[in-house]
Amino acid sequence: MNKEYQYRKEIFELREYLKKVDREKAFYEEKFNTIINSKSWKYTEFIRSITSKIKKSKKLEQDVEPVVEYDYHKEKAYDSHYEENFDFSKINPLIKTIAFYLPQFHSIPENDKWWGKNFTEWTNTKKSKPRFDGHYMPREPHEDFGYYTLDNIDIIKKQIELAKSHGIYGFAFYYYWFSGKRLLEKPVDLLLEHKEIDFPFVLCWANENWTRTWDGLEKNILIEQKYLDEDPQKFIDDWKKYTEDKRYIRIQNKPLLMVYNPKDIPDFEEVCKKWRNRAREIGIGEIEIWSKTIVHMKDYSNTPFVDGEFDFAPTQLSLPNDKITGINEEANVLNYSKIVESLRTVYKNHYPLKKFSYSVTMGWDNSARREKGYTVLYNYSLESFYKWTTMVMNKMFENDFSDTFLFVNAWNEWGEGTYLEPDKKYGYANINTLSKAICGIPFKANLKVMNQVDQLKRKQNFKILVQAHVFYPDVLPEMLNELKKIPYKFDLFITTNTKEKKEEIAKILKDEKIKKYQIDTYPNHGRDILPMILQTKKIYQNYDYFLHLHTKKSATTNFGNDWRRYVYKNILGNTENILAIFNEFLDNPKLGVIYSIPYPRIFYSLIESTGAIENNKENMEKLFQKLGIDLSEINYFLTFPTSSMFWAKMDAIKEIFTSVTKEDFEEEDGQLDGTMAHAIERCFSVLAQKNGYTSLEIINRIKEQE
Repeated sequence: MNKEYQYRKEIFELREYLKKVDREKAFYEEKFNTIINSKSWKYTEFIRSITSKIKKSKKLEQDVEPVVEYDYHKEKAYDSHYEENFDFSKINPLIKTIAFYLPQFHSIPENDKWWGKNFTEWTNTKKSKPRFDGHYMPREPHEDFGYYTLDNIDIIKKQIELAKSHGIYGFAFYYYWFSGKRLLEKPVDLLLEHKEIDFPFVLCWANENWTRTWDGLEKNILIEQKYLDEDPQKFIDDWKKYTEDKRYIRIQNKPLLMVYNPKDIPDFEEVCKKWRNRAREIGIGEIEIWSKTIVHMKDYSNTPFVDGEFDFAPTQLSLPNDKITGINEEANVLNYSKIVESLRTVYKNHYPLKKFSYSVTMGWDNSARREKGYTVLYNYSLESFYKWTTMVMNKMFENDFSDTFLFVNAWNEWGEGTYLEPDKKYGYANINTLSKAICGIPFKANLKVMNQVDQLKRKQNFKILVQAHVFYPDVLPEMLNELKKIPYKFDLFITTNTKEKKEEIAKILKDEKIKKYQIDTYPNHGRDILPMILQTKKIYQNYDYFLHLHTKKSATTNFGNDWRRYVYKNILGNTENILAIFNEFLDNPKLGVIYSIPYPRIFYSLIESTGAIENNKENMEKLFQKLGIDLSEINYFLTFPTSSMFWAKMDAIKEIFTSVTKEDFEEEDGQLDGTMAHAIERCFSVLAQKNGYTSLEIINRIKEQE
């Protein structure tokens, strides 16, 4: 048990103690009430009431924040664009992502009886219409899938193929179980029959009554959750066959049972005990129980009885200031982007007592299901969805709890307007955006996965300058090993900061049989950036291509070595990858800068804190003005080589060497961010763009040749 968890446990115990105090408080309040009901107390009631009103009025003036309402004319209802499918199968996701899966896309006798023949989720989505200007309705599936039915295993296979190609780990099927009666079980049972489909899955008991919400008659119950005494035993008996499947998701070898609405279950603690006992009796063994909770309400009432918790976006995520007015008084219209921003504080102040999995959702809209009283997450955008997902990723990386997931609502909730499946209007934009976030790819990255070299273009008439800042000479052999993989001739220029290091570097170069090089010493000023500029300033015009490296260790983190090796692998790594890099340069004359996608551990904290811009804005403004760059290029999603190691065409970035001087740099004082060196690191792609060039972020997936 780590210290943070111990602290959380102590908080929980303190809350239990406070409950005891509250009970004692109630006892003394009863005595107090006896006093205030006396005659003498009543005689002074009028004076006390006036005093109380005056105090209350002053407190309201000081404490109550005015509700901010957003006029819908000033916001865009749904901000997206069409995207083709991008294959992410060559990129490793950084967290296990599970999408909630709605099985209501095939007809069943009960729905036929309640709603009409052949009723499915498509019935209402097909009939939906826009309710206001800009309202994205109807939602129509992409022709790649069409109006499918889930009694067809080929459709399920196709869905899983798409999910796997986008780095999604598994599906959470809604499990509709009513005292032994099952509804909509066909899709998950089909998956159970087809063992050849390699894809993890889990069941989430959707333990709610089914009502006529589609026509506004919520009190008209179609099928009820009765929670009978024998239900816990029967439930586990029915659940067992799924847990016996090797694909069923387990936590430390215990099958996972998710409970959607634990608060509706009478005596949930006792039910959990019965589930665990029955699982042991029938051979399942120990089980893992997770319950849904509301992330910002800090409700720990069920925490002692379960092994983990999860939230379910967008349940109760809105705040008063998220309302959008002026659309329809019968609609609950909330500002998606403002909700995302408010969650930054919610997550910061959330300290789960047990393992906790967070969730995200897209442009949620259930107007297809309701004539009145529908809810719309207005002002949805791909950018906000990406922010939300990366925010959750950063929070989950901060927690030490293992065996947690990112949940997405949902794979296919077409009637609620939130789905990862492609649609006719915007294609694969939602699922592509999710995959970028879970794979650590910048939102606006121009991404290339290097996985093969179709044609080796061994053009030899260009000149390459490799400039390396060697602050840590012990890393130099590792760097030289990478440089030996370059299949072209290059000139090696090295900077360091002391005479002793220069001598040590010279000895290493001699031992490595490097014959042609130059070593210059500069004061420890401007990190690796200022030495790079001062040395290259004299020689840049003699070269066509430029590679900057340094011996990164990052004394402020415990993953500096991994970060360095990650970047080395992506921009060097093997000869085939370097050939592929030069193929990109040669195929595209207007490609100016190539660099690695960010190292994940630094990327999520950078996105979360907006440190890419906010902490560096002052120096960036000074630098960009000097370079003649339009300041409008500075935005939240600015991409740049986060390690300041990159390949470039010299013409794309040469102003760095002609315009920047050592006087632009502040003195070294142990700064972790916000220096001119950090500002310059953020300018390379924008400078290339100003000069008519593009940038490319790469991942090396080319295997070493045997």
